[in-house]
Amino acid sequence: MKKAVIIFLAGLSFVIINSCSTSNQIVDRKLKFTLQGGANIGGITENTDMKVVPNVKTTPNGTIDAFTGATNTGFNFGMHINKPLKRNQLETGIDYMFNKQKFTYKDAENLFTGVRELNVSQVMLPVTFNFILFKKLLPGADIQLKAGYLGQLNFVSVNEKGTLPEYSINRWSNGATIGLSAFPFHFKNGSKLGFYFDGYRGTQIYKDFYNQSSFEMPGSSFMKFGLKFQFK
Repeated sequence: MKKAVIIFLAGLSFVIINSCSTSNQIVDRKLKFTLQGGANIGGITENTDMKVVPNVKTTPNGTIDAFTGATNTGFNFGMHINKPLKRNQLETGIDYMFNKQKFTYKDAENLFTGVRELNVSQVMLPVTFNFILFKKLLPGADIQLKAGYLGQLNFVSVNEKGTLPEYSINRWSNGATIGLSAFPFHFKNGSKLGFYFDGYRGTQIYKDFYNQSSFEMPGSSFMKFGLKFQFK
């Protein structure tokens, strides 16, 4: 966790330090502040391969419903800062994301039956390098393909019914993120309105009998999209 925080702070410090320069070269490349908000699906990525779980029997056709997960569509919002770097940009900021997830247990062999509902709140810290696309073809659209690192602080509240396995929550998760954004709408005062679409895959948040660290699938992931407003 310490290493991930250092990476984020280093990226943020780079943006701030560069913005403090008073040279004409830097003035022409001032920071861009953006507010964004929209919908998302994701958070905890649960294991769906019951064949790797010990003492779980499969049906003749290979299907198992001992443990299943469902995720509702949630919401996200945040503030980002973009620093132009010659032809491209460096982006960082802070986001909040919320969603509800439901885990259902129907495992007579291991004596686990019931439902566990999770409210997942995440504070996210991204640092990405953004490639500006189609500069000559669409110079005003500011289409950006971004890729980089994202860290997550996880706050999970749980409600449960039935006889369920013990679980644990990792407060910190992190991984790779990739996204796309554009600003097709421009206003007279210099501000812009656009959209974003981001994806992410990272380390494990939730652990229990069906989501063990040795399994390949459990982790953290999301897809989020929405509108973003860039100030003048």
